[in-house]
Amino acid sequence: MMLKQKVLSGTKWITIANMFRQVLQIISLIVFARLLTPTDFGTYAILMIFVGFLGMFTDMGTSAALIHRNRPSDKLLSSVFYFNVFIGFILFILLSLLAMPISIFFERPEVKELLPTIAINFVIVSFGVVQKALYEKAMNFKNLTIYESIAALFSVIAGICSAIYGLGVYSLVIQTLVASVILVFLMWYSSNWRPLWYFSIVEIKKIWAYTAHLSSFSIINYFSRNADNFLIGKFLGSSALGVYSLAYKIMLYPLQNISQVLIRILFPAFAQIQKDNEKFKNAYLRVIFFIALVSFPIMTGLMATADILVDVLFGNKWEGLAVILFILAPVGMMQSIVTTTGSIFMAKGNTKEMFKIGTINSIVTLGALTIGVLFGVEGVAYSYLIANIVMLYPNLLTAWRQIGLSVQEGLKEIMPIFIISFLMGVLVMLFGQILTDFIENQSLKLILMVLCGFVVFLGLVRLKYGAYKVLISELKK
Repeated sequence: MMLKQKVLSGTKWITIANMFRQVLQIISLIVFARLLTPTDFGTYAILMIFVGFLGMFTDMGTSAALIHRNRPSDKLLSSVFYFNVFIGFILFILLSLLAMPISIFFERPEVKELLPTIAINFVIVSFGVVQKALYEKAMNFKNLTIYESIAALFSVIAGICSAIYGLGVYSLVIQTLVASVILVFLMWYSSNWRPLWYFSIVEIKKIWAYTAHLSSFSIINYFSRNADNFLIGKFLGSSALGVYSLAYKIMLYPLQNISQVLIRILFPAFAQIQKDNEKFKNAYLRVIFFIALVSFPIMTGLMATADILVDVLFGNKWEGLAVILFILAPVGMMQSIVTTTGSIFMAKGNTKEMFKIGTINSIVTLGALTIGVLFGVEGVAYSYLIANIVMLYPNLLTAWRQIGLSVQEGLKEIMPIFIISFLMGVLVMLFGQILTDFIENQSLKLILMVLCGFVVFLGLVRLKYGAYKVLISELKK
């Protein structure tokens, strides 16, 4: 199958599976928000600070290195497999030992029992790292996304049943563990590859230069992405962290369901055309155009409907959530584009430069958040927004110049969509104000505002591009 056909096939299957999982995520998020408390979400967010950080060492960049490397040998694959399993067990033991001091630091006694439980996930996931990398390298996204969807479905069912049963924050932990167990089982059951009884540190060293810088970037990037959770959890409490983390989850939807999904397909594809900058640039421009077309209106729509959305979907116990959503929505727009730059660094094999810009990102973000926490949870959100604005140009410049793409040329591609989305958001907000005088039912009002945004956006897109077929041809180039 030709590369373009593989990309189109992968995009089709990931889009279908992603739509299914997105519906599941929205349903589960609403149900969990109704069944659990902000404190439960805050406690889980504390767990994920450390689980997420140590989780980066489960992979150590080896899966990306296997995808980037041309025809990895069975000896290399087997060595990577045993290396990851070993690291998985080490991380489980380490987090179990750290459970007590972490619970004392955050003054949350339940963390002492929760951390060793969720740490089992390190061991489970480590058995599927190589299998998943092989699926993605072969661009076999049909099977992989089906398995991920099945895992997501049963994990959501298990989590919701646990929450209904009254297990509280444990229901979120159960959901995580069930998803990993099912996914790893399905990948092993359907894969023909099995590790040899072979391990060599020499094989690991062959990819170490690539993985070392990539892992270093992941660590630095993790700090910049999670410093807000750490500071809020320590200085503002679990309830405040619960509200902030829920807003952050909602803001992340465009990244998780659009940008990061496309990166999964495009990184293996970009790796195959890494030396052809013109082809690389043209393909990349289509990608960010598509991402902007979807994520920008979602985020501006979120800003326009934040108050009523929270009231209808989550209830009055989530006080302050709407304001945080409004502040973080522009961050979602910026990160939906910036997060794609990682595929350029990895495809080009330039993980060292990736680490450098990641370090600068972390310094700026941590400095802003340290000041922001002094002004409460809203101060943290505003400081995170400012840090993203400050680093937007350097992030784009550093990545885009590797493929001969100027920041001006790249922004020119997505600016019309930004303007259209902004106008749509303003009109939806005005429409909502008008509806307030005529409609008391908040659910009906929300539906009408969403429909208004949808119609306005499509109308403005048609006005800009003349006909939808012109827009479609843009995406197919």
